[in-house]
Amino acid sequence: MRDMRFSLGLFLIVLSVPFFSFSGDLRLECILNEAGSCSVYKNIQLGSLAMMTIGMLLAILSRPGGTGIKAIDDFDESKEYDSFVAGFDDEPSSDAIGVLKDGYEWLEYPIGSETWYSRPETGGPWIKYRG
Repeated sequence: MRDMRFSLGLFLIVLSVPFFSFSGDLRLECILNEAGSCSVYKNIQLGSLAMMTIGMLLAILSRPGGTGIKAIDDFDESKEYDSFVAGFDDEPSSDAIGVLKDGYEWLEYPIGSETWYSRPETGGPWIKYRG
């Protein structure tokens, strides 16, 4: 993901430079010829400048060698993603502990969802109860 952001940042920089330069030339020509409102060229330049700035930020903050800012460099996106996705597991883990009743172990997962799983008292995989 970091390489993709770095590449996108460089792409935005390379894309915005010609637009910035070309619109600047047209704006200058418009001003010199007193051709009326030249604000469209100014707006194109501002948009190109904004795109260039975003590209620079993406490239600097995502470069493969790191940013030099410890908090950003130590951040691991895959761990954050894995912990986020873990909250959406469809089934309880095999080491989850339920309540024993009539030879079966019962577990409500996630808690408060009124979705019940059971397995034999001796253990095994959790099976969703369809009652």
